[in-house]
Amino acid sequence: MDSVSSLRQTPQERHAAPLPSVSLGAGVEQHVAGFVEGSARRLELPADAAEWQAQAAALRTRCRELLLRGHPAGVLDERPEVVWGDTLEPAPEYRIRKLCFEGYPGVWVPALWYEPVVAAERDPVPAVLNSNGHHAGGVAMDYKQARCINLAKRGMLALSFEFLGMGETASLGAHNQQLLLDLLGQCGAGVFLVVMKRALDLLLDHPATDPERTAMTGLSGGGWQTVLLAALDERVRVVVPVAGHMPAWARRDLPDVGDAEQLPADLCTVADYDTLSALLAPRPALFIFNRYDDCCFQPHKSVAGTYEPARDAFSLLGAADACALHVCEEPAHNYGADNRSQLYRWLNRHFGLRTPATDLAWEQEVLSEAELAVGLPPARPSFTTMAAARLEQLRHREAAVPRAPDRAALARVLRLRESAVSAVTVVTSRVYDGALLAEELLLELDRRWPLPAVLVQPETPAGATLLVGDAGHPAPTELTSPAARLGHAVLAVDLLGCGALRPEPRSALLLSTVGRPLLGMQVAQLLALARWLRRFAGDRPLQVQAGGRAPGVAALLAAALEPAAFATVAAPGLPRSLDALVELPVAFESADTALFCFGLRATLDLDDLQRLATGVTVLAPHRGPLADSGAASPEPAGTPP
Repeated sequence: MDSVSSLRQTPQERHAAPLPSVSLGAGVEQHVAGFVEGSARRLELPADAAEWQAQAAALRTRCRELLLRGHPAGVLDERPEVVWGDTLEPAPEYRIRKLCFEGYPGVWVPALWYEPVVAAERDPVPAVLNSNGHHAGGVAMDYKQARCINLAKRGMLALSFEFLGMGETASLGAHNQQLLLDLLGQCGAGVFLVVMKRALDLLLDHPATDPERTAMTGLSGGGWQTVLLAALDERVRVVVPVAGHMPAWARRDLPDVGDAEQLPADLCTVADYDTLSALLAPRPALFIFNRYDDCCFQPHKSVAGTYEPARDAFSLLGAADACALHVCEEPAHNYGADNRSQLYRWLNRHFGLRTPATDLAWEQEVLSEAELAVGLPPARPSFTTMAAARLEQLRHREAAVPRAPDRAALARVLRLRESAVSAVTVVTSRVYDGALLAEELLLELDRRWPLPAVLVQPETPAGATLLVGDAGHPAPTELTSPAARLGHAVLAVDLLGCGALRPEPRSALLLSTVGRPLLGMQVAQLLALARWLRRFAGDRPLQVQAGGRAPGVAALLAAALEPAAFATVAAPGLPRSLDALVELPVAFESADTALFCFGLRATLDLDDLQRLATGVTVLAPHRGPLADSGAASPEPAGTPP
């Protein structure tokens, strides 16, 4: 039934009809996870091994290009500058050499070389790159020291390097602030990739390293680094990720869906983690997960999206025996004794070693944070200062070559797709004074997204007003008086990411990594709602009132893309410029999560949107008309939610 016609029925007639099966009961995070599950690109192995190898090479290239968007040309190939520090000798069998290296231009990363004393006395030896996860203690964590001590005592080189934002690099700040770089068109995850790659360069530059016997391993964020770098850099010969990855499409019901570097914008349109796992083949890979993991990536969720697709790729290449799975029975999120034992056995097997299968003594050789501190230069950037420097570069370029507002470019940045109201469910309805019909609705968009809303309409509307905002839609009683005064049909609705539909902020990362940024989805929803609502007012242009910074920007974006649909955009929270997100700075985990859209500020700013919104009156409190068609300022339909 036509949605508008159904709303013209009496309440009794509508409630007698079957209602569409749309519900918010599952929770918005579940709706997002379900959408991602059906949208992410999944691994499809060809039947021919040579064809897969050609595809794998192309995928590695495309992933590197995607992660290095906006970064200086050639940055991945530059050799790291190194500053050496003290040497420690905690035991006769090995020494620890301190160093820091320029992991990314201006970003210095501390690291520790665990060197067996026999390394310089014989032929090249195996070397293991030890990446670290989200642990404040960084390279000083005891389980990391235990692993590196054991590797050195077994005659292997072990390089332990810091994870950005942890340990001595804590000055980088909250690592999800890397998304400020994304806003400016520079992939934040690319910084991590460059650091990893330069650490691998250091490992291979050591005169005692055997380049044919190099391995990489790490827990959690270190496991993620292990999979990503090894998938994209075949110089890693043996791979042992521990509880650090799973596909975006498998992250439903996780207590932690992952961090910004793990879910870069658009990555899963090219290669999700099932594909990245398969890219390890045919190099020996041992996948380790913890059955009782209290953090993330539990095996009942992870194995099907990591080990199993990798195993299929290994089998295709005739290397099935080089792929293995271990599920640890020790409690918690760990790289404990059992998991370390599995590492030693795997390295023995593939490096031709004969070392004990369990830990050698290490407890008495653990050093304190202070003893292992490397020391970094006084000038230490944060992700926010890196974004500020990027913004300054952008402004200089724009001063030399002014921006040219472009709707097509805007639509590409938003990954905009056509959207439509596909069903309407009337939750409650009431007639006020025989003149106004006020109804609570669920508007289903694209047969997927249920948006809670309130619609108040006179018998013959003289116009239409759309209300959106951070806080959610008001009750019908709050809208009847302004609707009567204006003579408008007034629709107040929660967009995805607002009000009742505001998910945990990192759910937005899942949308972005499958190529559907939250901001683009909000704009598509606004345009669909505008087309639907205008039918109540003879297709006349709408007034839009948007409460909050992100909804205000979304409304202005919609008006810039389809100016004929809108008469007025009133946005109390509209900033003067998107630059404010970097200058303040604004936290990703805020009401403005949607604004962290890759490349948005690199493509245009709000003044460009005002120029594109031809004929639309744009209003912000205390600033007057920002772009004026000559129309009178609208009366408010109520406090924007």
